[in-house]
Amino acid sequence: MSEDTPAERPAGLARRVAARLIDVVVLAGIAMLFSALVVTTVPGAENPARMEMLPGLILSVGLFVLYLAYEAAFTAVYGATPGKLYLRLRVVAADPAVGAPRAPVSAVLKRSVVLYVSVLLNFVPVVNYLSLMVSVYAVISAFVDRPRHRGLHDKAGGTAVVTGPSGDPDQRGGGRSGR
Repeated sequence: MSEDTPAERPAGLARRVAARLIDVVVLAGIAMLFSALVVTTVPGAENPARMEMLPGLILSVGLFVLYLAYEAAFTAVYGATPGKLYLRLRVVAADPAVGAPRAPVSAVLKRSVVLYVSVLLNFVPVVNYLSLMVSVYAVISAFVDRPRHRGLHDKAGGTAVVTGPSGDPDQRGGGRSGR
């Protein structure tokens, strides 16, 4: 974390979990709408319990793209997803350049792919369970990493979730650091 923002500190696990739950609720709504669209328009998807390969592929890839877009777009533009914004958390580069307001887009994409790889591979038997374990481990690993609580997804992207003032001069009051 940069020297310009000494009040930044690693986000607490309870706030990170609460933020993720907010995002999961939003993503569940998006997933339900997209799933309803696929089930009603794609042949072979009428019975979700016995969905054919093509509709399953469309559903998996479509949901992966939607989840990735949600996570990456909000984090790249605002420095956080809506859940993190609500709880005043931000995603930053783990070792940022001095004064960098947020993590680079490439880092955000890497972190998001690790989080949602299980959705992409959901239609592939056996592999879906392995990829789900990677996604679950990505989140759980934040509980054992000390002191920064960086999960596998954070380490893969070179990011950290912090609480504290924004590194963005526009959000700190004109760029003055108070020195």
